[in-house]
Amino acid sequence: MIVTPELAPLAEHFARTVESGADRGALCVMRNGAVLLDIQGGAARPGAPWAPDTLACCFSVTKGVISLLAHHMVASDDIALDTPVASVWPEFAAGGKDAITLLDVLTHRAGLAVVSGAVAEGDLYDWGTMVRHLERSTPEASLFGTPAYHNMTYGHLLGETLRRAAGARSLPELLMERLFEPLGADFRIGLSESEQARSARLTQADPKALFEALDDAPESLFARSMAFFDRHEDFNSPRWRGAVIGSGSGHATARALATVYGQFIWDNAIIPPDRQRDLSKLHGATPKDPILGIPISFGQGIELNGPPDLDFGPNRKAIGHWGAGGAQAFCDPDLGLSFGYVTGHMSDRMGSSSRARRLVHILYECLDRA
Repeated sequence: MIVTPELAPLAEHFARTVESGADRGALCVMRNGAVLLDIQGGAARPGAPWAPDTLACCFSVTKGVISLLAHHMVASDDIALDTPVASVWPEFAAGGKDAITLLDVLTHRAGLAVVSGAVAEGDLYDWGTMVRHLERSTPEASLFGTPAYHNMTYGHLLGETLRRAAGARSLPELLMERLFEPLGADFRIGLSESEQARSARLTQADPKALFEALDDAPESLFARSMAFFDRHEDFNSPRWRGAVIGSGSGHATARALATVYGQFIWDNAIIPPDRQRDLSKLHGATPKDPILGIPISFGQGIELNGPPDLDFGPNRKAIGHWGAGGAQAFCDPDLGLSFGYVTGHMSDRMGSSSRARRLVHILYECLDRA
């Protein structure tokens, strides 16, 4: 573990929370590539303490990681923001989608937060099935051209576009080649058996609550965005961990998240300064997102700071991504700061969890006193 003196109060708070039984997980804070804090606590799974290499599902924080890949490919001239998706993925043009661009995908304006036609429980876990759903879909009229959070389709939509543009065999291979290996980031998607063996087991106060709640309004946009799931999923199944779900099945250490999200702001990062500046510009905001029901301000594949729902600290220029259950990663360009947090005990709050918000608050208190 690493704890610099200025962040000792943050480490002490995290330890107390773990000791109380309210949390277990890992937290990392970096500044311009240097690790200021990297701590773990509690049990990763029965009989195993949380270790530096424990992987934890970070849910939609995965979206920001795949977005970083997109910006790296834009900077490398593999694809452009104004590239029509159908130009690299011809089958996508069906249903009036021929003009949708990479920028529309990154800014959640493609109108494909839900798909056309019938879906089956479990479709989410098969990449080819999800790709075919997207190919034959017509954009949802009420969402097309306006920002609406692409809850479970974002990863397949962006991932297939990037995979085809790069001529890669799979999204995991492309991520490993372009991001994870160069950065030394322990982030995985589509886990092998050995990677699943070092993954944290997630717990929830009520494991049935999420999917039972969908029955209250089965035709709502949120319920339709979740219709691809196995209704018995507890996010520990080999099927979930082994699937390539770019919207949510990424598993990582806290340090990996801080390392990856630091690339959005650090000097000598994997993307150049002009890309860093452009991606953080506001591309649309919803006071009540039609999918999640919370305010969201969208950059290019990342969320802009918007406490209390998306709480990335006091600097309004901070950017990041929240993940279901409470995982969170963000970066502060003025301080060169990046933050990664993963948890084994899921929060049921939509948006930044109370635990994550408290960690962020104490972090900035420490920095103010330093």
